[in-house]
Amino acid sequence: MGESVLPRHMKWPLYLLAAFPISDYFLHIYPWGIIGGQWDKILLIFFAIFVIRAYFLGDRRPLFKSQKMVIFVALLGLVYVLMDTGYLKVAFAGYRVDYMYMLFMLTLPYIVEKDDILPLLKFMVFAGFLVALHGVYQYVVKAPIPAAWLNLGEHERTRVYSIFGSPNIMGSYMAFIAPTAFGVALYEKHRGKRWFYILAAVFSVMSLVFSFTRGAWFAFFLGVLIFTWLVDKRLTIAAIIIAVVAVLFVPPIHARIAQFLSIVYWAKTMESGRIARWMNAYDQMRNNPLFGAGLGRYGGAVASRFFGVIYVDNYYAKTLAETGLLGLISYVGLIVVYLREVYKAAKVHFKTPIGYVFIGVFSSLVVMVAHNFVENIFEVPTMNYLFWFAGTMVLIYTKGAAKSE
Repeated sequence: MGESVLPRHMKWPLYLLAAFPISDYFLHIYPWGIIGGQWDKILLIFFAIFVIRAYFLGDRRPLFKSQKMVIFVALLGLVYVLMDTGYLKVAFAGYRVDYMYMLFMLTLPYIVEKDDILPLLKFMVFAGFLVALHGVYQYVVKAPIPAAWLNLGEHERTRVYSIFGSPNIMGSYMAFIAPTAFGVALYEKHRGKRWFYILAAVFSVMSLVFSFTRGAWFAFFLGVLIFTWLVDKRLTIAAIIIAVVAVLFVPPIHARIAQFLSIVYWAKTMESGRIARWMNAYDQMRNNPLFGAGLGRYGGAVASRFFGVIYVDNYYAKTLAETGLLGLISYVGLIVVYLREVYKAAKVHFKTPIGYVFIGVFSSLVVMVAHNFVENIFEVPTMNYLFWFAGTMVLIYTKGAAKSE
């Protein structure tokens, strides 16, 4: 792995991106609002300029398998844009939501050096800790639930949402941060630092619980099973026991899970809820099985903004409806290749202290992939960027370690 094409004093944007939700929130506030909606695109272009310059000067670095898949999927996305020239604005908006953030993966290996990786991952966890603290504060003061969430028939004292405005996204972000925070805590030898990251993990889990987002709960539990299995299989039994005790004896959790398991809930979700929306997405795909309805046309944020179409609440169903079987298979193929490559890279370090961090990162990635089955999580810029960022850090570190041997 070569050196960074960016001078060290110009690497601060990497930390803005590692703290994505906080950066994005404050950059949308006046006077930064002028560039607030474009800051991440500006940084992608900024990185790309340096990478392209280095490439044409002869610095051509081998691609990860997942980078090759990113190039294929991103080019396929451009084909979908060109197929919908009648609605270019919609198609470009859909492309930006679905494909833009994975392009960071093509630039980061040129920008990030091995010594940058732990500080960046720790800063990502630190930002998550700040958001988690805010979430716990909201729960303590019984912050009002946003109006958009009042029609769900919930009876919790509140559902925390912090700077996201959405309990579901808050839950997803906390479920993503917690495994990596636990991994960093196990890595740290200094007692004070270890306790700091333990607190970061604990507060993240607390805010996750207080979001009362069942999909994030289930995804996090899957991440915990993977994390504990890879760290110490005996911990997996303990994790299952803790989860069962929480479901049976913690009233708010018990109530949410009981509602999920009720016949009434499943009847409603099949009639007009998530399952009904998933079936509608499938029916949408049947009109054009190979290519779908077109980017930004159905089931997501762009379709909601331009056409008033309701969210599908399943990113893969949305992808199927918009890009058909070709788009879905390609995207899922990219995810599988990425997870497999990150796991293999992390496995190299399982016997070393930093292996705990990478187990945490891999578990966090699985959490996000799982949660996308019941939410459009990848449509949220924070979640989309951090998914590609965190795993790429593992790949860069492993490649850099191999080069230095």
